[in-house]
Amino acid sequence: MTATAAALTPSDEELVRRTRAGRLSAFDELVERYQRRATSVSYRLLGNLHDALEVCQEAFVRAYRGLDGLDDAGRFGPWLLRIVTNLSLNYRRDRAVGGPKLSFEDCILDGDARREERVALAAHSSEMPGAELAADELAERLESALARLPQQQRAALVLFSIEQVPQKDVAEILGLSIEAVKWHVFQARKKLKELLADYL
Repeated sequence: MTATAAALTPSDEELVRRTRAGRLSAFDELVERYQRRATSVSYRLLGNLHDALEVCQEAFVRAYRGLDGLDDAGRFGPWLLRIVTNLSLNYRRDRAVGGPKLSFEDCILDGDARREERVALAAHSSEMPGAELAADELAERLESALARLPQQQRAALVLFSIEQVPQKDVAEILGLSIEAVKWHVFQARKKLKELLADYL
């Protein structure tokens, strides 16, 4: 995006102000801006696109209705993701939905280690014909292991490690301190490593 385009793009704060003034097109812009990320977070927590879309629709309705209660209009994104996360966790609990398909590297490894692991796995899989089958089996085991994590650990891991939401925002979304977010991510990775020890 060029500097001129960025200057012409209204901030979240401005779009919230316009929405509060009755301009529904401003809220449409907020929906367009956050639809993909909200759906991604919900999908990662629920493992089903249809359910994620349903949850996101409800989240945007709740956000619109609760917009006057948003104290810092510039923090619309983290506030919306908190609504999405809470609705997704409630939906999952109420309907006992299975977990999403996530990659082993995204859940266990940090950013740099994740990149190195992907390169090594790509090289390894081209040398071994059965590597694809092993990767599918690992994905199934990972899905099962993720389903066994406590909700807070799973949510923190998905938001921070998969969606790469900053820790400060994850803390706000989950209603936790930054230290608690770090602890939940650490514990989730530790538990996944234990559950997947045969594959490490």
